[in-house]
Amino acid sequence: MINLEDIIQSIRKAKTVPSDEDLRSLPYKKAFIYGRVSSQGQVRESQESIKEIARMLAIAKKDGYPTSLEPDNVEEWLQSIQNGEDVPRVIEDGDVTIDCQDLGLSGSLGEDKRPGLGNLSRRVESDKTGTVYLTEGMSRLARDRDRVLGYKLLRLLKVHKVRIRTPEGIYNPAIPRDWESLADDVEDSAEEMKKLGIRLGRRRQLKAAEGRHVGNPVCPGFIVEIEGQRRDGSYIMGKWLPYSVHQEIVIMVLREVVRLRSIYKAAQALNARCVVFPFFPDELKYMETRSVLRQYRKNKQGYVITYHALKGLATNLALIGIWQWMDTLIENNHPAIVPLDLFLQAYEIAISNKPRGRAAYGEPLDWSDLFYCYNHDEPVKVHSHNKRRRWACNHHYQMGLGPRCLYIEDHLLTPPLTRQFLSYLDLTPHAQAVLEKLKSEVNEHSVEGGRLRKREAELKARLANLEQCLGSGDPEREETYWRLIKEARAELQTIKQRPPLPSSTVTDLERVNEFLQNLEDNWAKYPGRLRNRLLKLLVDRVELRHDLFHIEATIVWKMGLRQVVNIKRTSARFTKEKRWRPEEDNLLRMLWPSASWETLLAALPERTPSSINARASRLKVKRPCIVTSFETGPLWSDEDENLLRELYNRGESVAVIAARLGRTERAVKSRASTLGVHRPKGFYPRKVEPVWEVENIKVMQEATSPRR
Repeated sequence: MINLEDIIQSIRKAKTVPSDEDLRSLPYKKAFIYGRVSSQGQVRESQESIKEIARMLAIAKKDGYPTSLEPDNVEEWLQSIQNGEDVPRVIEDGDVTIDCQDLGLSGSLGEDKRPGLGNLSRRVESDKTGTVYLTEGMSRLARDRDRVLGYKLLRLLKVHKVRIRTPEGIYNPAIPRDWESLADDVEDSAEEMKKLGIRLGRRRQLKAAEGRHVGNPVCPGFIVEIEGQRRDGSYIMGKWLPYSVHQEIVIMVLREVVRLRSIYKAAQALNARCVVFPFFPDELKYMETRSVLRQYRKNKQGYVITYHALKGLATNLALIGIWQWMDTLIENNHPAIVPLDLFLQAYEIAISNKPRGRAAYGEPLDWSDLFYCYNHDEPVKVHSHNKRRRWACNHHYQMGLGPRCLYIEDHLLTPPLTRQFLSYLDLTPHAQAVLEKLKSEVNEHSVEGGRLRKREAELKARLANLEQCLGSGDPEREETYWRLIKEARAELQTIKQRPPLPSSTVTDLERVNEFLQNLEDNWAKYPGRLRNRLLKLLVDRVELRHDLFHIEATIVWKMGLRQVVNIKRTSARFTKEKRWRPEEDNLLRMLWPSASWETLLAALPERTPSSINARASRLKVKRPCIVTSFETGPLWSDEDENLLRELYNRGESVAVIAARLGRTERAVKSRASTLGVHRPKGFYPRKVEPVWEVENIKVMQEATSPRR
């Protein structure tokens, strides 16, 4: 049975601070032997550095970690890695893990690019690893010039009290002396990398001045000649050479830019024709990591040409033989691959392809930066097109190469939300309190301003008196006068440097009162920036969940309230608001070659014959040419033509005109075109108004009424 003395001893033991010897004691949890060298050349040639990893296993076994691994077997495994054999890079046995996934990777890379370091961090965070075995101290873990990664790893090891074991000794970052020693390693590694960068930069600058490749991405249309090979297996690169396969593509895309006078339209046209840069053949595989094409999107045919890729091509001087590296420019360094006049035309289009005049700025839409699309695994921000007055979720769009998740006119989305927002935002009861607060602040500022002006006048008068007393001949008095003058001048300078106090007039107070009491009536009169500022002060976000027919918008107020507004997306006349769905495209592809128009219209009830025809043409699906005979309708009389003109000028729809005349809509359009009849100036189709409802009005009223 436990007694009081046992309880006291257990508490004392738990409260006792471990000594430095306890924090360095081994074995502790499991051992992790981390192996890394900086390049593939070192992997192949640095025999001693690789063997040092096997020696760390012998040290771990000597420290008391149980394992059946033997240093000789580990050396054979490391030799297999050096020879390029396909063997596992991690072995684990007993309480020892050896990770060589980072062999050939620079110590300046982060955890996301070094799998071995990421494995170590995960094991330390899960408290599985207690000792890290390193061949050369902290420089094996991190060698970044900014020291960020090194200190991040040190803090991680300190929090989990992990030991660092090197051939020289045992360290624990939780011990202040050991922390300083390990931190010195981080600093030394950073300084060494800095000096190395300076030396390499100077060499690269001399090499670049000769017009030779120095590691920057190679422009499409070129390859780099190989002048030789170093002992470590790396290539010695020379100047750029034209690559005819990609050169033809470069010339083609620049001509497309000049033809369409637009980078964006050219990118869309090239993708519609499936124009890509083909992959490099096997003999040029080394270019896959040196060409700028590695940054392009890929498909099964090759590297996809996007808007940004095309703009980079149209402004790259390397296409006309000019070598550019930092401030170095060499003309005629390598052969040009495009004609000069073609490049100049494309260059002018690329640098001038930007909005001008009124298009350069548009008043922001209401609710800007507040809409988020929740049709994805994670919320995606919905962007506003201010000039076009539209909202778009471009999660899969990618410069016109994919579908838009949401693309809707502003007048169909924001008016219901604005009305709902204003219906619950009643500031009238608070108007009087706000005005009283403003009046008191105005009075305080007035009193404070008067006090400062009075004090400023007093200091100026005092300075004048003190300056008159100078020259008395008494050193003590002179010293006292100068001290008082300096104090007065310092205080006067402080008063002058203070920001001016805000001032308000009766007109300002009247404007505030008008704003608070008539916000809903005057909402449309205020500028968009002011409306958005108020919305962002009160609303945290708006969650949008939608399909082709409905939008569920949830307004999340910063106070925690939620309003759900269901908006019905009515059938619109605008092409942008009536996108074809993938299932409709599949149905059209299946039915178009052989189905009759009756079947097509029944299968696609929301689509007109003209829209079906246009979509089939865009999808490049064909159907046999069917010749049909049409019966000749009644002749058009003068009365019919006069009535047609009258109804057109009144703005009646084609369907109404066809019903009045007893003819088809096609016949009405054809006759109007023949007669040259046009709609009156200013006639536009009426915008589709949104249909919406609120699910939780009663709940929100009950929640907000007491607060009002």
